[in-house]
Parts: sequence; structure tokens; C-alpha cells
Amino acid sequence: MFCLFKNSRIAYPLNWLVWLASLGGTLYWLYFAFIEKAFLQKVFAGQALFVDLLLGLPVVLVFALVVYAMIFWGLKVLIILFWSDKIIQLPSDTSELSDELDPALEDGYWEQEASESNDSQKNAPADVDSEELKQASDSDKPTSHDK
Repeated sequence: MFCLFKNSRIAYPLNWLVWLASLGGTLYWLYFAFIEKAFLQKVFAGQALFVDLLLGLPVVLVFALVVYAMIFWGLKVLIILFWSDKIIQLPSDTSELSDELDPALEDGYWEQEASESNDSQKNAPADVDSEELKQASDSDKPTSHDK
């Protein structure tokens, strides 16, 4: 369902209704914050504190974005659940939709790691015993609590 939510859009006539509902909720929030709670009246009357302007105004404006997103995404989820024929699937790469790793990348990853460890052993000084190299490489292996 998350893939459908992420890689889809709402069909034409319904997308305008969802957009207008989200915008209406946002405008109501701004009306509530500025008019009903008398924020603008306090600012114009000089009764607002510096803290109200510094912290209150940005919080009110950011919360307007949160209200818009909450309404829009909530309606989109409801449309996906109950009216799925109004959802248009966007074209996307199949690797984005798959939960499995690409086999070619996985094999190449392990080969690259093995070749790097072989190169580091080849570049080791000649006076170091192979036993010391083995102990050093064993200490680099992750333990059960590292996984």
C-alpha cells in the first residue's frame, strides 16, 4: 500500500476537490490562529511580546503546512482504500517497487570486499608473521552483538 501511496496520484476531477479541501482546512487554521485567538489584534495593538512574534508566528505558519499535508494525505489514503479506481499509478522503475536486491549488485559487492581484503594482505610488511595477520583479521570480524 505504501508503494501505491508513494507512486500514484489522484485522478483529475477528484484531485481538485482534495486540493480545495486541504486548502480550506489550512485557511480555517490560519483564520482560527490569527482572528479567533486575536493574534493579529495583539500585534497591531502592541500587546504582543517579542517571544510571541519570535516563536508564535513561525509555529502558526509551519502548523498551517502540517494541517494541509495531514488533510491531503489522509484523503489520499481514504481514496486508495475505498475508491481505488480514482488513483492513477505513476510510471516508475521496477527496482524501486521491489524489496529484493539486484543479484548483480549483490555479487559484485561481495567480490569487491574480498578483493580489498586480499590487497591489504598483499601490502603487509614482510617482517610481520602470518599468524599476526590472521589474529588481526580475526579481530576485525563482527561479533554476535555487532550484527
